[in-house]
Parts: sequence; structure tokens; C-alpha cells
Amino acid sequence: MGLIKKILFSPAILVLADQVVFSGSNFLLTLFLAQKLDIKNFGLFSTIVLVTYLVMSITNALIIQPFQVSISKISKKKEYYVSLFLGLVALLAFFMFLVKLLALFLPYEAIVIYKSNAVLTFIIGYIFQDFFRKFFLGLSNVLLAFIIDVLFLVLVIVGFYIYKDSLTLINSLYIIGGANLLSSIPGVLFLIKNYEQPLSWKSFLADHLSQGKWLFSVAVLQWCSSNFFVLISGIYLGIEALGALRLVQSFFGIINIVLQTVENYFLPKVATLYNHNVTAAKKYLLQITFYGAILFGLLLSVLFVFSTPIIVLAGGDKYNSYGYVVKIIAVLYFFIFLSYPIRIAVRIMVLNKIFFIGYLLSFVSSILTFHVLLKYSALYGAVAGLIINQIIMILYWQNQLKKNHFILWK
Repeated sequence: MGLIKKILFSPAILVLADQVVFSGSNFLLTLFLAQKLDIKNFGLFSTIVLVTYLVMSITNALIIQPFQVSISKISKKKEYYVSLFLGLVALLAFFMFLVKLLALFLPYEAIVIYKSNAVLTFIIGYIFQDFFRKFFLGLSNVLLAFIIDVLFLVLVIVGFYIYKDSLTLINSLYIIGGANLLSSIPGVLFLIKNYEQPLSWKSFLADHLSQGKWLFSVAVLQWCSSNFFVLISGIYLGIEALGALRLVQSFFGIINIVLQTVENYFLPKVATLYNHNVTAAKKYLLQITFYGAILFGLLLSVLFVFSTPIIVLAGGDKYNSYGYVVKIIAVLYFFIFLSYPIRIAVRIMVLNKIFFIGYLLSFVSSILTFHVLLKYSALYGAVAGLIINQIIMILYWQNQLKKNHFILWK
């Protein structure tokens, strides 16, 4: 029993379990709402999620990503923890002000005026929960991250059960946002327990601004590069195409179990190794890439082979003609996986300017090609554009790593 307990509570098993709960919860939640909401409201929900991803990308760039690299070098850790949280609160307060300001001018009052509180609850709750789970993963306190994700899952199930007979877009946003906020309480209690007055906040701020000035630009460009074709496809091809594309993308939340594990858990470990031994860091990165490729390949194969039954099961018979979208997204994720070890190498070397230029080249490619690709190839063109973006970034980053004498493979 002792051996079993040791295995079950080992960091590697817990981090995998945490990612399964997190990605699985979001995956099933998307499928549930696709079934319960009509196409228009599911499309609106998908749009709100994309905006949330933009906000999350910005907070990650300015707070979480510098934290993941710097935590091993910070001596006044408790002051640092408090400074991180206060920085997040300041960013969200600024964001709330912008949303309320925009609500006075944008015409679609159903969302930005009458429903703006529901949208804000959803976004703020999502960002808080994302902050604390990545914060604890960065500290290798995987158990607390796991507790937060399980708590969210329980709360969201209870919330949707209560409103099962009167489910709307608005109460769905409140349920998810509220569950995220309540599940963040263990993180708040941790900060209270470890509170120290952040006297060194200026040095922390300087460090985060130094790293974040490029990461912020990368975050915005990365969001545009990843979601530009998705949003434009809604304009060119209609709301059903947008809904189908978002629904298929939700399938690949399963794949994010691998990708997020690499990004949130292994990156700080690779960075620590790199600070002591570059060769050891390369070897470790290649090792986790090899094992990740096995799991990744199995998941992609299942999604590719059973594409039509999967999308019909998720969205109903009305999505029967969109099975091909699952196949082409699977091809896209093959290229996304190829980019990850290169991304991590760029991150640990703090070559953030290279990140920026890579995504800039990708976004320029999107601007130049979207009209032709969407007009003549529909959703095939949308995904082809995303694949082209990945290839451009991989080639550029690999070339820059060679110039900086960091070669993963030849």
C-alpha cells in the first residue's frame, strides 16, 4: 500500500492527473454547451472564450512566464509571491475598466452592456484559476494545483445541475466564472499564510518588464496568429463554420494534456538544468519530447481515424459533414508538437525577441494569405493557413537557435 501511495502521489503522476482533470473538464464543458446551447449562443460563447484566451495570454506574458523562468533565482520568495498576485489584480482591474468603457460605445449591447457582468465574471474567474494552477505547478506543488482543478470540476457540475432546466448563455457564464473564483480560494489562503510585505516589488517589476516587453508583444501576436483564421472564418463562411471549427478545436484540449504538461511543469526544470549544465538540459528536453511524441501520436491517430463519429457525438447530426475538419486539425497539431521543444529552448535562453519576430512573421503571413485561402478553400484554407504559420515559426526559431549555438537535433 505504501508503494502504491508513493506512486499515486508522485509529482509526475499528479501533474498528469491535474492536466487530465483540467483539460478534460474544459473539453467536456465545451461539448456540454455545444449540445445545450443553440448555434448562435454557442458561437457567442466561443467568441467570449477567444477573448478570454487573449487576456490570459497577456497575464501569462507579464506574470506567469517570467515567473516560470525566474523563480529558481529569486531569494525573497514570499515577497515575490505577493507581488505576483498584486500584479495580476492590477492587470485585471485595468481590463475591467476597459470593458466597461467599451460597453458605452460598442453596438452589441446584449453582450457588452446588459451582459457585461456575466462576461467579466467568466473572464476574471478563468484568469484567477489559471494563475493559481500555473503558480503552484511552477513551485512544483502539484497537489494544490490538482485540488484547485478538482474543486472547479465539482462546483461546475453542481452549478449546471441546479440550472439544468433553465440553462442560458448568461447563467452558463456565471456558473463557470463563479466555480473558477471559488476554486481559487486555496491559492488565496496560501498567499495569506505566506504573506510578506513586498518591499522588493520594484526589482520584481523590473525583471518582469525586462522579460515581458517581448513576451507581451508575442502574446498578442500569438493570439492573432492562432485565432485570426478562426474569427475571420466566421465572417467568410458563417456562424456554423465558426462553431464547427471551435468544436473541433475543443477536441484537441485532450492533446493539451501533453503540451501544457511540457509548458507548465517541465519548463522550469529544463531552465534550472540549463543554468547548471547546458548538455544535461538538452538531453532532458529530448527525453521528454520522445515520451511526449508517443502519447501525442496515439491521441492524434485516434482523432484522425474516428473523425466523423467524434464530431457527430459531440455536436449532433448537424455536424456530420464537418468530420474532415477533425482530420485537418490533427495534421495541424503534428506541426504544433514539432515546435514545442524549439519553443522551450527559446524560452530557457530568454530569447524573447526571437519569439516576437517569429509570431510577427506568422501574423504577416496570415494577413497576406487569408483572403485567398478562405475564399477558395473554405475551412481547408483556414487550417492550411494555421499550418503555414507553424512552419514559418519552426524554421525561423530553429535557425536562430543555431546562431546561438543551441542545437537540439541536426
